[in-house]
Amino acid sequence: MCRRLAMTAVKSIFPILLILILSSWSGAVSALSETTNSTEISYFQESEEINKWGKLSVVSESNYELNHFTGIIHSPFGDFDPLVDPMPLGPESLYDSSALSRTGLAIIQSNSVDMTELIDLLDSNGYSIIDHLPDSALIIRIPVEDIINSKSELEKSPSVRWIEGLPIAWRVSANLIDSSGRGGLLLDLDLTITSDLEPSELSELESDMSRISDSSISRNVCDIHLCQVKGIDASWLPVLAMDGRILSIHESSTISIHNSNASQIIGSNIASTMSNFTLNGSGEILAISDTGIDADHGDFNGRVRAIYDLFGPDNSYQDRNSGHGTHVTSTILGDGSGDSNNAGIVPAATFHFYQLEADSSGILARWGSLYEMFAHSYQQSARIQTNSWGNINLVGEYSSDSRSADSYLVDEPSFLALFSAGDLGANGYQSITPPGTAKNVLTIGTSTTGSYGSQSAGEVHSSSSKGTTLDGRIKPDLVAPGVMICSAQAEEAQFVEGDSCSSSTHDGNEIPLYMTLNGSSMSTAVAAGATTMARQFLRVDQGIVEPRSDLIRSVLINGADDLGTPDIPNAFEGWGQINISNSLYPEDSGNYLAQLYDDSRELKPGHSFVYTIQSNDDSRFDITLVWNDPEGSAVANQSSPKLMNDLDLKITSPSGIVYYGNNFANGYSVAGGIADSLNNVERFRIDSPEIGTWSVEVGHAGGNLQDYAIVMSGQIIETVLPDLTVFTNSLSTSVESPLQGDTFLIEAQWKNQAAGPTGSYSVLIEDITENTIIFEQSKTSLPGGSLASLSYPHIFSTTGLHTLMLTLDSNSEVVELNDEISGLDNNRVQIDVYVSQVGVRLTPLLSDGSYPSTPSELDQSKVRYLDPSVSSAVTFDLELKNEGTSEVTVDISASPVQLSDVGGLLVAPIDEWWKLFNESGPWTLSPSGQDGDSVIISLEFSDVDADVSNDIYALPGEFVSQVTLWDKNAPTVYHSMQLKTVVERVEGLVTVVAGADDLGAIPGQFAQFSLSILNTGNGPTQYTVSCETDNHWIIRVGDSGTSVLNLEPLSRLQFLPVTIKVRIPNDVLGSPASGTIEGVSCTTQSVNDPSLFSIDTATVEVFENRDFTTEIFSEDGMSLGPLGLSTDRPVLNGDLVTTNLVITNQGNVPSEYTVKVQNSWQTQIIIGTNDFVNQDVVVDILAGQNLSIIINTIVPLSSNMGDSNIITIRTTISGGETLINGTKLVLEEFASLDIESPSEILVILGKSSVTPFKLHNIGNVPLEISLTMGTLPDGWSGGFLSGNVFQMDMNREAFVSVGLELPGALPIGSLEQTVSVIIESETPGGDIYFQTIEFEVEVLPSVWLYLSSEVALIEDISSGNNANFQINLTNQGNIITDAEFSATLADGFEIQFPDCLSDINCELSPGESRFFTVSVKPNSNAGFGLSSFEISAIAVNFYPDDAEVTNATLTLEMSRERTTNTGGISGILDTLGLPQWVLPLLFLISLTGAVFLGLKMRANSQKFLSPEEELIPEGSALLSGSSNERRAAALDTSLGSGDTLTGGVSDDEIQSAIAASGPGKLLPTPDGAAPLPLGGLPDGWSMEQWKSYGHLWWEQNQP
Repeated sequence: MCRRLAMTAVKSIFPILLILILSSWSGAVSALSETTNSTEISYFQESEEINKWGKLSVVSESNYELNHFTGIIHSPFGDFDPLVDPMPLGPESLYDSSALSRTGLAIIQSNSVDMTELIDLLDSNGYSIIDHLPDSALIIRIPVEDIINSKSELEKSPSVRWIEGLPIAWRVSANLIDSSGRGGLLLDLDLTITSDLEPSELSELESDMSRISDSSISRNVCDIHLCQVKGIDASWLPVLAMDGRILSIHESSTISIHNSNASQIIGSNIASTMSNFTLNGSGEILAISDTGIDADHGDFNGRVRAIYDLFGPDNSYQDRNSGHGTHVTSTILGDGSGDSNNAGIVPAATFHFYQLEADSSGILARWGSLYEMFAHSYQQSARIQTNSWGNINLVGEYSSDSRSADSYLVDEPSFLALFSAGDLGANGYQSITPPGTAKNVLTIGTSTTGSYGSQSAGEVHSSSSKGTTLDGRIKPDLVAPGVMICSAQAEEAQFVEGDSCSSSTHDGNEIPLYMTLNGSSMSTAVAAGATTMARQFLRVDQGIVEPRSDLIRSVLINGADDLGTPDIPNAFEGWGQINISNSLYPEDSGNYLAQLYDDSRELKPGHSFVYTIQSNDDSRFDITLVWNDPEGSAVANQSSPKLMNDLDLKITSPSGIVYYGNNFANGYSVAGGIADSLNNVERFRIDSPEIGTWSVEVGHAGGNLQDYAIVMSGQIIETVLPDLTVFTNSLSTSVESPLQGDTFLIEAQWKNQAAGPTGSYSVLIEDITENTIIFEQSKTSLPGGSLASLSYPHIFSTTGLHTLMLTLDSNSEVVELNDEISGLDNNRVQIDVYVSQVGVRLTPLLSDGSYPSTPSELDQSKVRYLDPSVSSAVTFDLELKNEGTSEVTVDISASPVQLSDVGGLLVAPIDEWWKLFNESGPWTLSPSGQDGDSVIISLEFSDVDADVSNDIYALPGEFVSQVTLWDKNAPTVYHSMQLKTVVERVEGLVTVVAGADDLGAIPGQFAQFSLSILNTGNGPTQYTVSCETDNHWIIRVGDSGTSVLNLEPLSRLQFLPVTIKVRIPNDVLGSPASGTIEGVSCTTQSVNDPSLFSIDTATVEVFENRDFTTEIFSEDGMSLGPLGLSTDRPVLNGDLVTTNLVITNQGNVPSEYTVKVQNSWQTQIIIGTNDFVNQDVVVDILAGQNLSIIINTIVPLSSNMGDSNIITIRTTISGGETLINGTKLVLEEFASLDIESPSEILVILGKSSVTPFKLHNIGNVPLEISLTMGTLPDGWSGGFLSGNVFQMDMNREAFVSVGLELPGALPIGSLEQTVSVIIESETPGGDIYFQTIEFEVEVLPSVWLYLSSEVALIEDISSGNNANFQINLTNQGNIITDAEFSATLADGFEIQFPDCLSDINCELSPGESRFFTVSVKPNSNAGFGLSSFEISAIAVNFYPDDAEVTNATLTLEMSRERTTNTGGISGILDTLGLPQWVLPLLFLISLTGAVFLGLKMRANSQKFLSPEEELIPEGSALLSGSSNERRAAALDTSLGSGDTLTGGVSDDEIQSAIAASGPGKLLPTPDGAAPLPLGGLPDGWSMEQWKSYGHLWWEQNQP
């Protein structure tokens, strides 16, 4: 393969050398790639093959047909022809009959679409051009002191068709007309300022606007382009319309933001790979205007150059609302440090940021014009600015912002602005938001991505605003991905709409680091990244130091993808979706294409440049033409064209098919149609071009001088083929009507309008009338773009009409782009010449008065040369001669003097020329040969506008007049010729400095003076003004933004004042010192003649500046901002709140400041080591230094929730102004409950455990406490012994006891299960907080014996017989134990129970049960009634021996069998043998005894109480029932398994508990005693009683 490559290279070397000689390098690369067959090439070779860029190096200039002149003016109230139709004046409420004399504003209409002549006329007279009006009209300012004469003089000019005063209604926006004069209606207005205002006039206007509008606005109302007037009464509208300082009045803009596979969709990852990953934004500086920015987001580390608030509504750059600005910025250039998947398009670029959002409201607002913002951005070295916002109340309109953007991008063509199209797609067509309607910005719509389940990629999203603009232009320009874009989320953003799209979070919290957002805002950010890549490519790879914005736009548009079905251009996607890879490395079907460009040319109206391009195969052929068009009219109606300079793209195929730019169908160019006269972007695209040579022509159809950028891509090379062409005036005669038999000159001129030389070719001139050849000659090669001409003498032998024809390449020797064989036949032209019979002859004498004797002398005699510095007139001596045989009467005339322009085109001169004969005819001449057959007269041509004595020189140029001599009796007998006056060029320059007395300013501001430049020469001269200071301070000359200004050419005696602004540096605070003197030197030099220059000097003094700033910060360093916008600072009782006041002396002199703090709470001021309490302080701060003052405030303990205190800090400079800062402290609701609790609950099996914990309300509000126990395992039971709902005042404590009982046989030690206590706290404001305590449970060594029996009652036991109870003894403890049984006695019964000490084994393991027999046997003494006894099991022999023991007791009952049928007392009587009547008697006796005994027991009951019962208060429930019953009731905890003890508490008990909850009211509890209730000791109880029986009270009164 290598061998084949080498051989191929050898074979093809000669054609390659030829191509290298005849074409650009890009063409050679293309040719080489086609002649080599190698498929195995290195990566380096592949890269070289991919990058097929080249600059179009050869182009030829040609003439171009101007647009048809319509005569129509597009007014806001309708279109009209001023010479035919009445001018629409608007409503009567906006009519001023004295408008012209009041304002000097006039409409002046050109007589041609070529405005150059009219503009030159106005420049020469010093009239300011204020605005353009389509078609072919301007708004100008005429001096009001000389209105009538000035208007009259302009009307006389042949370049002026019509002139009249500008109606005031034209300057008021249509949506404001109905509001005009309506008092009480407040409006916000944008006023476009006339461009000719002096600084003093602008200051006056601003002062006037401030007086009649909202006086609370602290910002400057006006800059040099725009006044933003807020809250002005509508009754002022007519007055504003009559103000000549205001050009137009519009409703104020209401701007709004427009809301990750984007890099793949736009091809940036491919472009980055192809560039070896160098296309990352390195070296590029962007500007971004948006809501705000989270500047310390990790994705921006080290790349934030500055954040500016000078155009925003407040001084905070925080992105506190939507986080929109942070997301947009990271989409462009985030480095993905938090998540590499979310890196921006150009992560190596740096940027500065303009914040436009008010933090307090989230509303976007911008102060000042876009022109001023862009100029500031440019001065900070940015060359691309992206703006993801738009005006939502002037949708589709060409607004003042649109006009301002266009104006700046024309003045500074290396600056590119992007705007989002808007998200108003639901509103239908023409929903583009300004400034996206501007001509020169890149407007971006939204396409889909398919990310996160969204609509699949490759479509225009339904939310994206649609075109066109109201004047029909194609917008948006492009679309870019903008759906579900994952990018940075601002940490401080409070109202984010997007979802998290990454697991990364901000440090120290759970706020996502990235989120998704949708909209054209995101699309514009993606497009800005692609734009940055394009600019870096042009700058680094193509070596263009400052790529122009029109070139960048043409590159991006040329490579865009047509989404879906081919249908570009359309209102949805404009020219398609950005594909930066295809823009920089174009390809078609896998083949990389050549890309050629040109951005180096300017066009005049009526001219064109022609490129010749060879197409080598049928790969797609794209051409894009873009130019930065001057700002559109501020006055014309919205539907009128906004295009000022109309360039056209015209393409001719090898077969002669003509295509015009933007004439598309189904996504591709179609032949025919008409040229586009609306857009300043024109495209050509064809899928399968003809192979051969194409002609690409850029023509200028009307307007003024215009530069442009053009890009072409395809399998193309720039060719060197010629194209001979004729044009207007290519064939002419030296004498318009030659005489029969006279010798005259036939003059021919032609052009090679293509790039290649012609080689030898032939030229043929024929007389078609007589079918004779007049001239035929072979010519040497004519280079590309060159002109050729010839003059050939000829004599007509016959009179009448003769048709002459010029034919180029008559022998078809040259292969051309266009001729009779291919393309268009542009090689022939013909003219008609009328030949008169001999009769009279006109002959000019030579300048020395001699008679011309040869044709060359005759030519010389027709020309006079004028030195304008000596004279303003020339004289021709003319011989009038009769060559006939009879006497004739002759007369003579001269046509008006005209200027011979380029190509021989005759136009009216700017100066007025007079023609004067020294005597007037007619004259009678004798027959030829006799005396008196001739007469000599003089003809003078003079420039009456010139005045040599006052250095006003005639304008340079060639001025001609047609002079005709004729026979008055036979008018067909005449002789005519053209006389020419050549005025030579004279240079001159005068400069004058004005306003330099007492010149100075404070640091950071500009000292301004003017340098007036007067062109004292006689023709347009371009000058360069450059200024510098001794120490290289920043200087702005004019509106250039730099220290050098290249002026547009000044006409003769044009006087131009140029403002010189010298900025006093303030980079270092405090310097330069007051009184510093700096020298300024300005050099004005002629570009035409560098030896002509002038140097002027001035001095600038640094004035005293006492500016200072104050800012306050919280204790953690957070800026608190203005009091009205800052949030309240929450504080607590007893807090020490620190506020840090920083005073910065921004002046250049030391100053003294007094600090006063107004504060209703105690204040301490600390300065260094000194502190001051509740007093003012005075400090001195050196120039440029700052001082930090700490202000401590103590929040009183007695303050209540809701109390507030404003700390007002007044800082006053000695003898000067006071700055006020403030911060508001608010004692806010603070709920906090402190809990002290043990970590575990100790439980003895068989007994209830009680575990206390303490609650402390440490907040500043009372709390409603509700306690809930978590779900307990089966068999467990527990509850709260102190109630579960109660209140706690501030700083109160409460003790809560948790009771817990466990089932048996649980192992010793900690259990896996825990006990949860949920504490619910509710504030008076309804806020609820939850806290949970988790207790571990530890079971102690426990002995717990339990006795049970299935039969606990045996009845009717026979006397002397045994009855057996089967009892079950269970060890429910957790250690092994023995047991001993005991039993109480029962009268008349013998009881036998197990003896564990002898023959029975009673040892039980934990959980083990064993059955034992208990026998009872009644004897004769046993009663017949029910008897009972208790059997007890007592634990013995266990280890550890200190384990807690719970013994078991069981009550058993029995009865003896009766021996008779009579029971009870009757049975006894039967046994004793007594009669039955004894029974009633015994009953009466017993009743009487019982009554007596009861009365006696009541009196002496205290004597029979046991010692323990004596401690129980009388009437206590503890005394009810028998002792055993009371004990059983006390120990009864028989709740179901898993039940929770949460008994209710009455209101009285709650109040009592609240009253007793504080530590001061709690009585001390002795060791071992139960905890006291919240209300203290129960009524009637003593502490001694509580110590013994408190646990019983708890069991009886469980809540």
